[in-house]
Amino acid sequence: MRILFLSNYYPPYEVGGYEQWCAEVAAELQRRGHTVEVVSSRVRGATSPVFGDIPVHRVLDLEAQDGMWQTALEFPLRSRRASRTLDDLQQVLVGLRPDVALIWGMWNVPRAVPASVERALPGRVAYYLCDYWPTLPSAYEQYWRTPSGRLMTKSLKAWAARTALRQLQGDAQPVLQLQNCYFVSRAVRQHIADAGVPFRGGEVIYGGVQVDQFEATRSASPAVLAAAPMRLLYVGRICADKGLHTVVQALGKLPRGTVSLTTCGDDSSVYARGQRAEALRLGIADSVSFVGSVPHSQMPYVMSQHDVLVFPSIWQEPFARTVLEAMAARLVVLGTTTGGTNEVLREGDTGLTFPPSDSDALAGQIRRLVEDANLRIRLSAAGYHVVRTAFTFERMADAIESELNCMATRGCSV
Repeated sequence: MRILFLSNYYPPYEVGGYEQWCAEVAAELQRRGHTVEVVSSRVRGATSPVFGDIPVHRVLDLEAQDGMWQTALEFPLRSRRASRTLDDLQQVLVGLRPDVALIWGMWNVPRAVPASVERALPGRVAYYLCDYWPTLPSAYEQYWRTPSGRLMTKSLKAWAARTALRQLQGDAQPVLQLQNCYFVSRAVRQHIADAGVPFRGGEVIYGGVQVDQFEATRSASPAVLAAAPMRLLYVGRICADKGLHTVVQALGKLPRGTVSLTTCGDDSSVYARGQRAEALRLGIADSVSFVGSVPHSQMPYVMSQHDVLVFPSIWQEPFARTVLEAMAARLVVLGTTTGGTNEVLREGDTGLTFPPSDSDALAGQIRRLVEDANLRIRLSAAGYHVVRTAFTFERMADAIESELNCMATRGCSV
């Protein structure tokens, strides 16, 4: 097959796990003998026409740019920029002549992009939905409806937003057919259905991890590794909706020296600095390490040096890749079950859970793990087993390849 992937973001530019999944699935399908090319956005620092061995056409102009002034200045040019994007996309379609297209994330991309692919390849476009973008307004609208966080520009942006939002109301928005839709979790499918977005299909193809990459670095059992203090790990964006503050507050409720915490993620934000200050105020600064962003390729090693992944997310996680990776690395997962996380993380079975923002409950669960080595061993083994049997990357790639083959060879549409 000749397969065209479309994604708003693509490595080396990454926002979260779904770009990594996109790149890994694309590489695996190419390894299996298919011809694969990718269309993604023009972003700073990601200009190479090839990633791995796959051609990447970075031709999509994003709607909202980094920074208030950049977005505001380019807003009047939105029609011209969208036309340029569609012209460049058409050249890719003509050059590749794809049998099928697989659309991944499209938030911050004009809806005209997936609509044009649907017209070019009727019945041969699939959507792998691993976030909620079909339910969201355009990035332009979200930008203009969000007040400026700076006092000096708050009034100016509010004034400009009134005109901009009137202009957006006059812009024609294509209606997507959304045929052949596949979902990363039942939670994402339900969320999109509840929002009233019509789609065809609905099969869940769970995200998966390459278990062997994470298992290989674990050279000892959890009982051996869990020397005092017990080593907690946080991985992800360091922002309020990811809930790191809940972990810091919980550590402040535990006896000193009981646990240590390593946080992996960009720690340059105001929120991150606030968590450093809170750890200092609680007297636990010597037990909390902020190590900054860590390349994904190093995560197997990082996880192998810890005992428990703490996943305190507050927002509705579509399906947390980090949870799967931690289970593959035989860490105990201690987390919230927002969104799709509860489809893999079950209290007392594959891990321990706590309500979002409940630091008392989290502290209680940490105490259980500190005091009960047998519980740690049992949960570690159960989490590893469920990932090994139900959430492997090979299963994910097999399912996606099968669906694309169906469209390419029989023109079937679900």
